[in-house]
Amino acid sequence: MLLFFIKGGGELFAQKTEVEVFDANNGLPQTYVSCLIQDSKGFLWLGTHSGLCLYDGYQFTTFSNNPLDSLSLCNNFVKSIAEDKNGDIWVATLSGLSRYERATGKFISYFSEPTNPASLAGDKIYYVYVDREKNLWVHTPGTLNLYSYKSNDFTRFNYFNDLFTQPVETDIYPIYEDLQGRIWVGTKDGLMLFDRERMLFKRYSSRISYPYSIYGNRVQAIYEDSRGNFWVGTDKGLNLFNFKLQRFYPVGAGIDENDAVRFIFEDSRSTLLLGMESGVARLHSSTEKVEQLQNFYSKSSKILPIGISAILKDKSGITWVASRTGLIKINPFSQRFKGYSRDNLGNPLFSNNIIASVFEDSSGKLWVGTWGRGLFIFNPKTGENLRYCKSSPIYRLPNDFAHTVFQTRKGEILVGTRNGVFVYDQRSRQFSNFFASRHVSVGNIFVDNRVYSIDEDSAGNLWFATAIGLHCLSGNRLHSYYSRRGDSIFLPSNLIFDVLAGKQGEVWVATANGLSRISDDCSSVINITVMTDSAGQGQQPLGEVYCLHQLSNGAILAGTSNGLVSVNLLKGSKNLYFENLIIPSISARAIEEDVKGNFWLSTSKGITCYNPSTGQLASYTSDDGLLGNEFNLLSSFQSPSGTIYFGGMQGISYFHPDSVMLNSHIPPLSFTKISLASVSSTKNIHPFGIDEVRIPQGFSSLTIEFSALDFNHPEKNLYRYRLQGPGSSKWVELGNKHSITLTNFREGVFRLEVMGANSDCVWTTEPLSLRIIVVAPFWRSRIAYTVYALLLLFVLIAYGSYRRRNSLRIKRLLAEREDVMAKLELQKEELENKNKNITDSIHYAKRIQDAMLPTVDMFKSHIPNSFILFKPKDIVSGDFYWVKETDSKCFVAVVDCTGHGVPGAFMSIIGIELLRNITEVEAVEDTAEVLNRLSASVHETFSSVSYPNESGLKVKDGMDVTFCTFDKQYDIMQFTGAFSDLYIIRDGNIIEVKGDRFSVGMADDAGRYMFSSSYIPLMPDDMIYLFTDGYVDQFGGPEGKKFKFRRFRRLLLNIYRLPLETQQKILEESITEWMGGQEQVDDILVIGIRTPTKAK
Repeated sequence: MLLFFIKGGGELFAQKTEVEVFDANNGLPQTYVSCLIQDSKGFLWLGTHSGLCLYDGYQFTTFSNNPLDSLSLCNNFVKSIAEDKNGDIWVATLSGLSRYERATGKFISYFSEPTNPASLAGDKIYYVYVDREKNLWVHTPGTLNLYSYKSNDFTRFNYFNDLFTQPVETDIYPIYEDLQGRIWVGTKDGLMLFDRERMLFKRYSSRISYPYSIYGNRVQAIYEDSRGNFWVGTDKGLNLFNFKLQRFYPVGAGIDENDAVRFIFEDSRSTLLLGMESGVARLHSSTEKVEQLQNFYSKSSKILPIGISAILKDKSGITWVASRTGLIKINPFSQRFKGYSRDNLGNPLFSNNIIASVFEDSSGKLWVGTWGRGLFIFNPKTGENLRYCKSSPIYRLPNDFAHTVFQTRKGEILVGTRNGVFVYDQRSRQFSNFFASRHVSVGNIFVDNRVYSIDEDSAGNLWFATAIGLHCLSGNRLHSYYSRRGDSIFLPSNLIFDVLAGKQGEVWVATANGLSRISDDCSSVINITVMTDSAGQGQQPLGEVYCLHQLSNGAILAGTSNGLVSVNLLKGSKNLYFENLIIPSISARAIEEDVKGNFWLSTSKGITCYNPSTGQLASYTSDDGLLGNEFNLLSSFQSPSGTIYFGGMQGISYFHPDSVMLNSHIPPLSFTKISLASVSSTKNIHPFGIDEVRIPQGFSSLTIEFSALDFNHPEKNLYRYRLQGPGSSKWVELGNKHSITLTNFREGVFRLEVMGANSDCVWTTEPLSLRIIVVAPFWRSRIAYTVYALLLLFVLIAYGSYRRRNSLRIKRLLAEREDVMAKLELQKEELENKNKNITDSIHYAKRIQDAMLPTVDMFKSHIPNSFILFKPKDIVSGDFYWVKETDSKCFVAVVDCTGHGVPGAFMSIIGIELLRNITEVEAVEDTAEVLNRLSASVHETFSSVSYPNESGLKVKDGMDVTFCTFDKQYDIMQFTGAFSDLYIIRDGNIIEVKGDRFSVGMADDAGRYMFSSSYIPLMPDDMIYLFTDGYVDQFGGPEGKKFKFRRFRRLLLNIYRLPLETQQKILEESITEWMGGQEQVDDILVIGIRTPTKAK
């Protein structure tokens, strides 16, 4: 005998709180959740130290800072979140305040501006709060800021801020409005009360000399409960504040002195829950003691949440806890079922807990049969647990497989095993062979023959469903029925799973090959192996029938391998039956009917409740509190009080149907993603606040995702949709799928309607709708058809007139044609001659320019580690490069002259000659002085003050020049730029050396000009780039925009380590690919120079 006594009474087997944890392993960008809200639409918004998260029940969408996008979140360290009156989400971060515009999906950020008193007082934002009048308050260090929607600015209200006290980065310094409309602010220096009329603060701080001062200055939680009690959480614990007496009282015995109270929450029972650094705690109002809640389990592993920052009860009743352990979901609907599996010490109650049968006797004791571990008689009230098994010398059951427990009308309790049927003696508390006690000889019929089920008919006959045949004990005689042809009672199979005595004296038999009905006098049998409808059509095999149940109207429910089947007698017939498949795809292991007529079915995937009056199905799994999802055949019982027990592979799950909570929350429905797809591209459309989508030509599919925002079991939420329009369709059931893809568009206007339901089949009352406009191609539009008609009419009218005038026109044209052809021939010859002369002149000018420019080989003879990318727009170029070398220095210039083509070429020839004269004749080596003199010379050359009307030439742009000298001895580069810059890449970092912001030749008539120079020490393997603006100003790309400096710098950073020839090739290929079919807009010149690895 194994006897267990467990103390505890009614709470003896209270189940642990099963929770679901979201962290960095299953969707969150980071485990620590710093704040949490549910918006008016039903979405959850979470703050982390890696960005802002939006949860729709299926996935987390993370918004983070992108330094290159000013419309992204301003900082990833999120401290607080609030929703304003417009539905926009305000996000407080450690470096700025962001507002998420729901209509656009973009962030607008606000920062402190030292010169603007109407800006935020600081960039470190502690808290953001919306009061009952929809005012938006922002807490920054030392200041409460009030936002004005009208002027889009802030009004500052300063409070006492001790500069010698530093705030803790992870502290929560909240803003709170009490029931009287007063604004309270938690700070590092105490509790602040804001007087709105005088716009001043009253400070409550901790003082050792005053016993009623606040306990702890770092105020992190403020809350006024439903009874009017005002609570303040600090770094030292919990305070109760009496506003009339202006006194604080420390509350909460058991709180560690250094355990901060970070959040205060009142549940539906008016119990205060405290979010503390050490975890979640509950305040007992009667004793003012704080109890740490530590019974959180996730997937049977204990969870210890710490660093609680927020507690939220959403609209469906689910409690969410934001903590350093992650986001914790406490679902009240996950405890709808109770169970018997383990005692308080964690030991199995029923050995292996594989339950084969269950029965409740009149005293409330449970008789629990197991697979291979005997029979247990368990008293839930006292915890007494008596085990009968084969190995017990006193409390013995001859076989350990107790597959069925049945009580006869006489009160006898029978246990069917794999090796006989045994009856229980109440006096001796022993089992004996049932047939022997009745003096009935059964031979070896029940030896090694599993008894599946026992039932008693109206005549008192006992029926036994076994693995080998059906057996009936009538009086002192046993009758057996098998699958033997020729017998009066011929069954379709010897394997009998269940037997049911009908209300009219008939007997129903569930076999491995269909269902049988034996007449009340056992003279005939009807075997049903094929399911048909009432018209005798739609036949399909019935399959294995596992369990039976008779309804009050006489119909039989049969759980089969193909689903739940209803069997009814046809009107006007005594022998013919039809079978109606009412629940396909559900293979029931046991059936129980509650007092309201609902069917409860145990399956291998949980428990299903079927309401025959509405046709609704509700499925329950281990997520709802079941001990497991797999239940055993015929392991069920319903007590006289209505409690239903189901035995499974992990114990007994039980419930009373009236106590199974229904999630009545009507889920709000929202679109979460809308995208258009074509063969080559995808276009995403912001889903929030949208009521219309236009589908232009070229797009072949529209994908729409949506979510019923009920988070009980979102994977079980249901959806349906219909598309109303030309050839409107009916509702289409989507099941658990939360997206649709529409293809094969026809032009027209459609309305998509979507409805959703929570996991308990509570549907939205109104559909979510979206207007879809499929735009027809212009040639098929109404305007086009009107134009076609008008054109046709015009053509018909004009055709007659045309024919009349045609002959006269032809004669006139023939005469004119001869004259025109002669003139055209002369003009053609003249144009060809002029074009040839101009082209020859330009080519000759190119030869002159090429002769004056240094060749690539000549350039590399002076600077070997270099490359030149030179792509003139026209035959001749307005860009040129120039090099000169002396004994100690090497001069390099990259010049962009005004214009391109012939004008630019003229400028380049003048520039080359002027540079040669300044450096060789005048022997000037300083780069700034060279450009000063070059600017003066250009200015003088092109000034035409004397004859402005004849030449009209005034140089506006002059020359943009990058001029460098390289000192061979000291490895120093001197640089002067005229409206031109220089890039140096060193160790993966790009150094931009700015030139002067005016061009050569831009001096005024008084000759005032002055260029500056920079001296840059060179390091081995420095990569120097000189260039004109032709590369970055080139249009191209998918949007036809300029290449721009940012893309140019990123390209240089990617290639600067490559060989110089490869760099030149990549630069040329990149700009060619960027141009695509675009025309080159300017001359392109890029020179790259690499300093030697070892300085000479």
